[in-house]
Amino acid sequence: MHTYSPRLAATLNHLHTLILGKTTTDSSSTAVGSITPSLSLPAPSWTSERVQPQYIPRPRVLASYPDTETVKAGIPLSRGAAKVFDLLHSLAVNAARSRGYTVRPGSVTLHIPASLVALGVSYTPRHLQRLLPELEEVGLISCGAHASKVRDMSLWDGYLWAVKVSPGEHQPRLKREEWKHQWRNFAEDIEAGRTVKALLERMSGLHAFQKEEAVSTALQDFAVNPYSALAPVVGTKDIFGSSTPNTVQDVRELSYRLGDLANLPAEKRAEGVGRMASALSNSLGDFHSRRWYCSLIWQALAAEQEGREGLGILAAALTRLKVDQEEWKELRNPAALLTFRLRKTA
Repeated sequence: MHTYSPRLAATLNHLHTLILGKTTTDSSSTAVGSITPSLSLPAPSWTSERVQPQYIPRPRVLASYPDTETVKAGIPLSRGAAKVFDLLHSLAVNAARSRGYTVRPGSVTLHIPASLVALGVSYTPRHLQRLLPELEEVGLISCGAHASKVRDMSLWDGYLWAVKVSPGEHQPRLKREEWKHQWRNFAEDIEAGRTVKALLERMSGLHAFQKEEAVSTALQDFAVNPYSALAPVVGTKDIFGSSTPNTVQDVRELSYRLGDLANLPAEKRAEGVGRMASALSNSLGDFHSRRWYCSLIWQALAAEQEGREGLGILAAALTRLKVDQEEWKELRNPAALLTFRLRKTA
């Protein structure tokens, strides 16, 4: 007779129990249940409905930006010019991030008074003006004074700055629509005391660190969020925020205002696109295609944010269409002509 170890004997008894459980009929199930422990498993729940996987949108990845040393690497600059560019580059990057670009642009355009930039680097306006040609010659900025109409007079309301934010051969340049853009309501700003001159008067009684903080805040307000800080208007009242948004606009005027959309804060773009689409459909007499115009403008804006020509192509098509309307008296459906031309350029 063989003698088994206690562990082997327990294993054989367990196998014997499993075999009994397999071969026992329903009539002996009670007996088997007394030998082997019963397991209470939940019954599977079946449903006739098929669960569809939930769509998870891809995360929107914003563009990243190199530091100022990377952008100006290998470019000989005087100490003063480098200081000015460091400030402009910082303001341009903050503005680009606030605009939500998904592809890094070669340059970013800002509207900031030159006297305020001079305060930011602790230089006089005259000293700043002597340094700007050096930055323009090496292709780090493009700049110029911008004017607004105030009581039938043209007054300088600030300075336009196209600032290089990506290294490489790209040359900053100021676009036509950026020159025509109404960056601020200068008349209202003068009346409300929202000017650099008024800022200097308010700073006269502050300590040095308070003055520095006030200038830094003003620079960021101009560069990143001018729409709330200094109350500029973005385009005409009939397009952005008028009580009568459906007023018919001239197609050429709308083509000039398209560039304004790229400068709107991200949270205000949907409203701006909607008003632009309404004005465009009204001006073309195509009242039933407002949604299509919204889609058209969104596509152009998306292309612009990805570093491709979008708003410029649409603006050129609208300008050409305006000429056709003036010269082609038999043109009955300008919207159809616009659609045809845009499909050819796509």
